[in-house]
Amino acid sequence: MSPSLLRRLIPPSLKRMVRDYRSTPPPRSLRESTRFLDIGEPGPLIRDVFRTIKSIPGWFNVDDCGHFYLLLSYQSAVGLVGDLLEIGSYHGRSTALMARCLRPGESIFVCDAFQSTTEDPYSDKPSRDNLVANIRRVNPDLELERIVIHACLSNDLRLHPEQRFRFIHIDGGHSVQQTYSDLELCSRHVLSRGVIVVDDYHHRDYPGVAEGTDAFLQRYDAFDVLADLNRHGALGRKLYLVHRN
Repeated sequence: MSPSLLRRLIPPSLKRMVRDYRSTPPPRSLRESTRFLDIGEPGPLIRDVFRTIKSIPGWFNVDDCGHFYLLLSYQSAVGLVGDLLEIGSYHGRSTALMARCLRPGESIFVCDAFQSTTEDPYSDKPSRDNLVANIRRVNPDLELERIVIHACLSNDLRLHPEQRFRFIHIDGGHSVQQTYSDLELCSRHVLSRGVIVVDDYHHRDYPGVAEGTDAFLQRYDAFDVLADLNRHGALGRKLYLVHRN
């Protein structure tokens, strides 16, 4: 039977179903899926970490989990030692994964507005105690003194001049000014060969993130784009910057 005859025999309703299937974006559940059908046989990172943190509210997905874990583990493998920083933790899904990668002597620093008013309103704001509990759900043996929390806007964050971080995740305000300000702050405290990750890069609802990031990169030539990564079920990308000096 010729292909043209076969196409004429297929009912129009079935053709529409096929077209709709091909044009439909991946379901939102795919960003958190741990099914064999979607990702293959789940490994230790999925079994022991992501299946736990996925119950924490947030948008940090299974792709992000793998990307963060790989970079943080690589840094440790090559001997890069330093604390970790996150600006904008929400309920701590990404924070818990970062804390999982701490090496002896390292701490995780968190800056979050918590219940304060911000430019991005959230109906379900976390508390400090809630954040700590979520971090320790994945890291039950992590000493409390290694979780350093600054309950403030990032504009009010004051770090010791000598404080340095090997890995920083920026997921705070989405305006041009705030994104640029957060990057400028972090640029003063990131180690040589350290990484800064910017969330929601080129997100259609938050154009200020890309604009602020691009303006920063134009001015600060000590940073290179290490990776610009899409994530299943997410509109915005994560941009990974490496400090080469």
